[in-house]
Amino acid sequence: MRTDYKETGCLNRYLFLLLIFALALVINTNSYCAEIPKGWTVTRAWEKFKNGPPADPKFFPLIVWLQAPANAAKYKAAGINTYMGLWKGPKPGDLKTLKNAGMYLICEMNPEAVKNKSDKTIIGWMMVDEPDNWQFKTPITLNGKTWNYGPKASRISEKDMLDMYNTVKGGDPTRPVLLGFSCGVAVDDYVGRGSGWKNTMYSGYMKACDWVGFDVYPTASVADDALWFHGKGLDRIKEWAGSEKPRFNAIGPCFTGKKRKPTPEEVKTEIWLSIIHGTNGIVYFAHNIAPFAEDALLKDSRQLENITKINAQITELAPVINSPAYSGASAASSNNSIPIDIMTKKYNEEVYIFSVAARLGDGTTGTFQVQGVNKAGKVQVLGEDRTLDIDSSGKFKDEFKRWEVHIYKINK
Repeated sequence: MRTDYKETGCLNRYLFLLLIFALALVINTNSYCAEIPKGWTVTRAWEKFKNGPPADPKFFPLIVWLQAPANAAKYKAAGINTYMGLWKGPKPGDLKTLKNAGMYLICEMNPEAVKNKSDKTIIGWMMVDEPDNWQFKTPITLNGKTWNYGPKASRISEKDMLDMYNTVKGGDPTRPVLLGFSCGVAVDDYVGRGSGWKNTMYSGYMKACDWVGFDVYPTASVADDALWFHGKGLDRIKEWAGSEKPRFNAIGPCFTGKKRKPTPEEVKTEIWLSIIHGTNGIVYFAHNIAPFAEDALLKDSRQLENITKINAQITELAPVINSPAYSGASAASSNNSIPIDIMTKKYNEEVYIFSVAARLGDGTTGTFQVQGVNKAGKVQVLGEDRTLDIDSSGKFKDEFKRWEVHIYKINK
């Protein structure tokens, strides 16, 4: 997740990048889901990290990448709950500023961070960003140990990444170590990784972290029809890293790149498609590169309003999203060129179906089949103020426009 955008089709390394994700402020009185059931067990990887992200089903990491701590309250108001990365930081005073705003922090293990390891504001450690990229590297120092690279351009080797990981874990095993890769995770012809690259190399790299992710900015650097690359990348990480390792991915709501920034509707699709494909954290890259603006998201009122609304719904539905997978529903599309991707959850004996038209096209009709239904009734479409009829066999239909997202709740 870099900010010196080059001809390679993705963001590269030298400046800074931002990852975000957000928590929502207000819980609507028309609550989407009930209170957490008594005896709920969080079946997530956070439980094993004493000082990691909250092992709370009400928490979903909504993260912003490399932003000034002075803007923390503004991002908090947009539903973001975590900062990732601080420019040459953390510096003295940064942790206090973030804590006062109610923010968590994921950062590099620099001397200031090491000095404040007891501060529960820090919930994770960052590694060097995009080690799969072919680029010049400045010296990298983590937990007091330095790795030198150059003057020739190179990737960071799997061996060095594992050494860095062990160095950080040796300094603090109570927090997860994060590692983010380039858009090459999803974009097969991405040239930024240099000659000799093979995707099989990712499996080795992914041993050097506890939480693994990637960035891709489809409309800015790939193509208008590539929003589904978020799902492709997350599915590949699951294959390469294993299903138990948490995943994250970065979305750039204001990044124009060589092409254009996404519309609010496209950002909504990118976010929910990522959740449907199992992301355990959304990172918002809030920068724009040309003209450069670190806090471009805060200056884009339309996109900020859109993300604030989405973050509120994610936070409201976090107990459902964080619940175990449920295989009791399926979806079929009337248009074979526009598949409908779904994630199904069962929470408080109610079935939730998160769905998205996962390819570019004018639209399709989805036919859904839900197990265990023996009486005709209504399906609630969350956030849309409408209901659908479901028959006694558990079947219902809905229309999907271009890249459209629908979230359904089927009562007991």
